[in-house]
Amino acid sequence: MSERHRYLVLGTLDVLRGPAVLSHESAAVLHGLPIVGPAPQQVHVTSDAARGGRSSAGIRRHRVQTIPSVTSVGGVLVTSVARTVVDLARGRPLASALPAADHALRTGAATREDLMVELDQVNGARGARRARAVVLAADGRSESVGESVSRARMMELGLPLPELQREFRDADGFVARTDFWWESLRLAGEFDGRTKYGAGGTEVLWREKQREDRLRLVVGGVVRWTWTDAWDVDRFRAVMARVGVVAR
Repeated sequence: MSERHRYLVLGTLDVLRGPAVLSHESAAVLHGLPIVGPAPQQVHVTSDAARGGRSSAGIRRHRVQTIPSVTSVGGVLVTSVARTVVDLARGRPLASALPAADHALRTGAATREDLMVELDQVNGARGARRARAVVLAADGRSESVGESVSRARMMELGLPLPELQREFRDADGFVARTDFWWESLRLAGEFDGRTKYGAGGTEVLWREKQREDRLRLVVGGVVRWTWTDAWDVDRFRAVMARVGVVAR
């Protein structure tokens, strides 16, 4: 989805007129922020309210009184990473916005302070409260889009939120670092985004089995889920319920 929108953005640059900067999803793809879910069919730009022009079939213009913080990516003017994350969070569902915020923090492309500054800039605007919730929930310890989507589902369903990236050891040393850990349930959770193991798959599977066998001797239980599980809210609720992770 992101790559398709990138091509749309690059193909539209020549027809842009007037003072405008790429923003929202269109800035996100140039910054390398993940876009989860459908990519827009229009290129998003932010323009000065007085001179910015109008939206058209292929261009969605967001007119503002004050142009937000801007940077350049490959010679193209775009909103800053922090502002782009906030704009995404104002308009996209939690399961789409949280991965972008987590990614920005994990890679150091933006700090939480940067995000809070941009929140102040949109205070009172449409979606500002949603964006604040995303920023407060963002966590740079989330190591993949799938982990971020999973955590978003937990929040949507009102499930108890786990500790992230918990390390476990046994008498022989390091065992594993799990994606999620529910201390009260003695339960480790792992998002498995692999669709295939490729060459050497049998060996990889064997090592993973050994790792999980050791882990189960240290913790009370282990639950795994896939992209299909995380993307379907009802399916994810069922996976969690089977291991006792239910809404408070």
